[in-house]
Amino acid sequence: TLEAARNFLHGEWTLLSLEIFPPDQPSIRAAATGTMTFDDYSNMTVDLQLSPETARIADRLDIPTKDGLLETTGRTVIDINSKSISYVLEGQESFRPPRGPLDVNRPRYWDIKGNTVTLRTKDSTGRVLSVAVWEKKKCREPQTIKTILKLVTLCCQQK
Repeated sequence: TLEAARNFLHGEWTLLSLEIFPPDQPSIRAAATGTMTFDDYSNMTVDLQLSPETARIADRLDIPTKDGLLETTGRTVIDINSKSISYVLEGQESFRPPRGPLDVNRPRYWDIKGNTVTLRTKDSTGRVLSVAVWEKKKCREPQTIKTILKLVTLCCQQK
């Protein structure tokens, strides 16, 4: 269900691998490192530190990076039937052709295995352009909550 997909995606993710398949060029492995965060309101933030080779491709395709850092925040639209996530950036043109394999204008098609999600972008013929594998970070109880619980326990024991 849509709710189950949102619940699964919610949280912080670490990029395990990114491979890009530029047209008429060899694939690029270890294309980036990064993190992805999916919040309660279906907003997604992705921060990628691109490899030098990937940063050069991004520059050629007019994908804005700063010293190889690609940061995006936007709202997601989940399509359960096609198992895809579309990404809409604030101020983004509604209709424009995608400019490259990582363009946010391309839907991400997902596969889930355990605590990893694989996101693929494809061209109009269905050829895979990029494959990103993300691993969900384990949830940890925030230190401040642990401290508060200890204080409450101590106070209750003293009474």
